Amino acid sequence: MRYLVVALLVMGGLLGGGITGMAREEPNFIPLLHGTASLILPGLGQYLNGEYDKALTHFLVMVVIDVGAWYIADLVPWWYPRYYLVSGLHALWAIYSAIDAYQTALELEGLSLDISPTGVELAWNF
Repeated sequence: MRYLVVALLVMGGLLGGGITGMAREEPNFIPLLHGTASLILPGLGQYLNGEYDKALTHFLVMVVIDVGAWYIADLVPWWYPRYYLVSGLHALWAIYSAIDAYQTALELEGLSLDISPTGVELAWNF
């Protein structure tokens, strides 16, 4: 649950940083919906974007991370932090998948979100 809250705060920071200088217009929630869907289940946002191969890849990587990490954790029974490792790897992959789905949905809408060391930039592609 903590990872979900942190991921939502990160996504909110990414969205809020680039929108401050834009003119007011109706917000499009499709990219945010796809990013959130992929945060909950990695690969779902890519599926909603129409990238079926990438969706299957993201989902299978999540399954391999979860099953593989638990299998390795059982091989080393004395190592207590293994539970945090599994949930941490899963959370990192879910956040990566959510950001990928969000940026792809923005590009499909004609927008692009660029993150650089100097800040966040949201631009329209005509």
